[in-house]
Amino acid sequence: MSGSPACSRISMNYYNYFTEIEEHFVRRRGKHLYVSPMDWSLIATWRDSGVPLHVALRGIDRAMDGYFSKKRSRDSRPGTLFYCHATVMEEYAGHLESHLGEEKAAESSAGAHEPPEARMPGKTEGPAKNEILHFLNARILEIKSLFAKQSVVEQIGAEGIERIILRLEEIALSLDADQQVDYEALDRDLGILDESLVRELHTATDPEQLATWEQEARKELKVYRKKLPKETYQKILENYRHTRIRRHYLVGELSLFQMLR
Repeated sequence: MSGSPACSRISMNYYNYFTEIEEHFVRRRGKHLYVSPMDWSLIATWRDSGVPLHVALRGIDRAMDGYFSKKRSRDSRPGTLFYCHATVMEEYAGHLESHLGEEKAAESSAGAHEPPEARMPGKTEGPAKNEILHFLNARILEIKSLFAKQSVVEQIGAEGIERIILRLEEIALSLDADQQVDYEALDRDLGILDESLVRELHTATDPEQLATWEQEARKELKVYRKKLPKETYQKILENYRHTRIRRHYLVGELSLFQMLR
């Protein structure tokens, strides 16, 4: 299943994607639940696939409506967001089908009536510039703190980490100087740097620790293994691994979606 993740990730215009989904699921469940790292990895997979927030919420509603429509014990409730995965992806498939051709038609219509400046990239609304700068500076400090961890420096050296810090500082300076924020380009640049950072930290991580996280992930996913497409299963494992690596080194994800998380 394919959409346009690169565009939809920003044009959806909600940077609280994770918390909205978490809160909606807990609310529909009717009882508080600690959403596990594996559930967060599933949400990240929906996000990376381009699933719009309203579509994900609609899928959760369908799944929960179906669950509670059947006779169950009073305290019976889904214990994980994975229960909603199939309906979320069904809703997304329907969403893509219903919008097939609409985007081109809308662009054609808009192009005939809108002034050139209205069609310029980077016009999407999002967090205020000062909020983004605060976010970037916090991430830079977290990454700089890695130099205090001798194991990291010994395993990968300082060069790779320094390049990432330098690029983030350049992005912050450029953002501070620009009058307008190009959210799509910014999030794309941050995504590339985040992949580089995780790759560097993966190299510095004890292989036994990585194996333990892999076992944890596969154990939690065991019951859903046959229900998930291979690509989705592998993506969830990857997101889980990356989340564990970031938490282990106390660095947050480089993504605008994390600003309100």
